[in-house]
Amino acid sequence: LSEATGGVLTGPFGSLLHKSDYVEDGIPLVNPAHITETGIEPDPRKTVSKTTARQLSNYIMRAGDIVIGRRGEMGRCALVTDAEDGWLCGTGSFFIKPSSRCDPRYLVRFLRSNGCRQRLEKLAGGAVMPNLSNADLGKLSIALPSIDRQKTVVEAIDALAAETQRLEAIYQQKLAALGELKKSLLHRAFN
Repeated sequence: LSEATGGVLTGPFGSLLHKSDYVEDGIPLVNPAHITETGIEPDPRKTVSKTTARQLSNYIMRAGDIVIGRRGEMGRCALVTDAEDGWLCGTGSFFIKPSSRCDPRYLVRFLRSNGCRQRLEKLAGGAVMPNLSNADLGKLSIALPSIDRQKTVVEAIDALAAETQRLEAIYQQKLAALGELKKSLLHRAFN
């Protein structure tokens, strides 16, 4: 992974960031709890001032980076978009810099895949909570077809995801209509 990308970087260690550094509605920190299936959802209470962010400038993420949790649920990752550009990688996360060899959207899909999650869980130590090291993540071997093929794979997965969401919406509408029909029939039966 480290050879295919611009490198794997670790968020600040606890000694660099203290509870007293947190302010409300400042520059967000991205920890694993903030990484969702659809992207990054910041906690307005887990932010720092601009001054603190400047002191932690080595941990500032840019659009195109990938943030991935290093503790807890393995494979939890998201692409940093323009909306999150300038946010800080939190203490429980790594961020991966992009390269011309690896499409970031492809890498997110790969890291979230069941097979990769299982491999990451085996790499992660920790009896109570899995904890992945920077070195182990960097050594992770990844399937890396040509950049054009990576983009084709992502487009196909995105198309399937969109179709799945469309079918799910139709299914939910039908369930709601059936529920209304059931209520109507019961109402008529008891009247």
